[in-house]
Amino acid sequence: MSDPENDSFIVRTARWLESHLLEFFKTIEGLVLFLIGIVFTPSVGSFIQIIRDDSIPYSKVLENKAFYILFLILPLYVLFIYKSKRKRDREVAETKVLINERTRLNLDIEKKDKELSEIKQNLNDAQEAITDLKTQHLSESREVTSRFLAFLSKKLEFTPSERISLYMLISVDSNIDEQDFLHIFGRYSVNVNYNKTNRLRFPKDEGVIGRAFVSSDTNTSTIHLSGNNGEYLKETKALGINMEVARRFNMQSRSFYPYMITKNLGDRIGVLLCESTTVHKQFDLAEINRILSEHDSIILELLDYNHAILNKTIISEDKI
Repeated sequence: MSDPENDSFIVRTARWLESHLLEFFKTIEGLVLFLIGIVFTPSVGSFIQIIRDDSIPYSKVLENKAFYILFLILPLYVLFIYKSKRKRDREVAETKVLINERTRLNLDIEKKDKELSEIKQNLNDAQEAITDLKTQHLSESREVTSRFLAFLSKKLEFTPSERISLYMLISVDSNIDEQDFLHIFGRYSVNVNYNKTNRLRFPKDEGVIGRAFVSSDTNTSTIHLSGNNGEYLKETKALGINMEVARRFNMQSRSFYPYMITKNLGDRIGVLLCESTTVHKQFDLAEINRILSEHDSIILELLDYNHAILNKTIISEDKI
C-alpha cells in the first residue's frame, strides 16, 4: 500500500475529489443538474446550433458556456456511473459470497443434524438392545424359578385350583426414603390362567402375603377369605388392596398358606405362598413344611440369583 505522504499532487487531488467532491455531487446531483438545465438552457441551444451550422466558425464553440459545462459535467457523470457500477458489482459479489456461505453453513448444519440423528438412533438402538438383553435375562431367571415351583407343585400334589408363588423382600430407594417391597420371582399352577402376573411388587405390609410377612406367626397357620364376592372385596380392602384391583385378580383365592423363608438368625427374606380358590381349604401344613424345608437351600439360591439379576436390570416395571 502506498504512503499518502509520498503520493504525487495529482494522486492526492484525485483521492480528495473521489472522497469529497464526488460524494457531494452524488448527494446533490439531481438538484445541480436541474439548476444547470434552467440556467444554461439557452447556452446549450446555441451550442447545438453552432455544431449544426457549418457557417459558424468552431472558435465560437470555445466561447460558449455549454461547452465548459459539458466538459465539466460529462467526466463527473462518467466517473459517477463507473463508481456506481463498481459499487453494485462489489455488493453483488458480497451478496453472492454471503449466499454461498449461508448455503454452505446450511449444508453443514444439515450434515451435522443427520450425523447427530444417526448417533442418537444408534444410542437408542444400543439402549434397547441392552434393555432387551436384561429383560431376557430376568425372564429366563423367572422361567427357571417357575420350573422349580412346578416341581414343588407336583410334589405337593396341587390341583388346578391351587397355585404356588415365590416372593422376596427387596428395598427400593425413593426420593424420600428407602421402601421395602415384596417382589415376585416365579409362579406356577396347573391352570395356566393362574400363572399370569398382575403386579410384580407391592408394599411388604399389603395383602394376605404382606400381613403374614409382618405377623409374628411363622409357618403355623393359614388365612381364609369369604366365599361371598361382596364380603371378599371388603376383606381384601381391609388388607390394603383396592377393590378395583381385587376385581381384576385372575385368581381370586380364598385360602392361603404363606411359608416364610428365613436366613441367618431367622431374618425373613421371602415367602412361598400356597393358595387355593377353594373356600376354607385345609392345607396339610406338616407335609408342606416337610417338603419345602427339604429344598430350603435351593430356594435361597434361587432368591439370591434372581435378586442379583434384578439389581442389574435398571428398567421400568412396565417393561419387565
